[in-house]
Parts: sequence; structure tokens; C-alpha cells
Amino acid sequence: MFTAISALAITVGSAIKKELWDIIRVNFNNHETRLNAVESVLKKVPFIKFDLRNSASFSAATGLYYYESDDTFTITNVYLRIFEVGALTGNFEIDIKKSVTDLDGVSFVSVFTTKPSVNLSTASDYDGSINQVFDVGQINVAVGDFLRLDITSMPANGIMGKAMITAYGE
Repeated sequence: MFTAISALAITVGSAIKKELWDIIRVNFNNHETRLNAVESVLKKVPFIKFDLRNSASFSAATGLYYYESDDTFTITNVYLRIFEVGALTGNFEIDIKKSVTDLDGVSFVSVFTTKPSVNLSTASDYDGSINQVFDVGQINVAVGDFLRLDITSMPANGIMGKAMITAYGE
């Protein structure tokens, strides 16, 4: 808690006493503690920034990108964006899976109950996903947890030129 310094304690010609230094020290420590608390709450952690370019004719991709967390955060936003639709049809869908143990394929669990996707049959150029629903039991990430990006569905009728996948936590 901040303690005000009285005008008498800092008048010209007054001796600087230990009590004044104690008030300054406590105020400074309090200030730093509050500042650190605000910084830890408001930090945005980008854990996936992935550009997919000129995707080949695969229909799904497991383990396209891996991330080992060096911080504790809660997954808050995942953005899946397409660039040009062209003649593409079908769904473009991704999944982010979390493992708290290791990188084996069995221990990964999806962080979504509904995965982010874009239906290219109805999408416009530069559209993005807005349909994902997080599994609240899986969105808290601890130091040492692994996150994996998978593509679970690719559009049909051509090659997708470019897409961008970004994910953030706080």
C-alpha cells in the first residue's frame, strides 16, 4: 500500500531520517509488485505464427508445427485466415493439441471442442475462422507443455496458395 510522505518530513533544512527512507523503500517495493502483477496479466504470448504456402495435395497433416512452452499462459485466441479462394471448395480446418508429458502422438489432446475452420465453398478472399470453441479443460498451458499444430482438413479442387495460422495466450 502506498504511504504518502508528509511535507514536514521533506522540508528544507530537515535531517533525512531512517523513517523517510523506509517509507520510500516500501512505496517503491509496492510499486514494483503492482507493476509486475499488471505485466503478468496483460502479456500476450504468441505461440504459433505459421504461414502455409502453396500447399500440396495432402488432405491432412499431423505435427506440422510443435511448440514447447517456456511460460505459463491460457490460450485465448486462434486465427485461421485464408487469402484467395479461387476455385477451392470444401473445408480448411486445423487443430491444436496439447501434451503435458512428451512428444509421442498418443498423449496429445485437442484444445478445442469445435475446431477452427473455413468453408471455402462459401468464403470470400481473405476470410477467417470465427467458429472455434475451446475445451476449457485444455486451454491452460504450463511451462514444459507441448503444443502441436495439425491440419485436419484441406480444401478440394486445387492447391491453396496461402493461409495464415496464429495462436495467442495470455
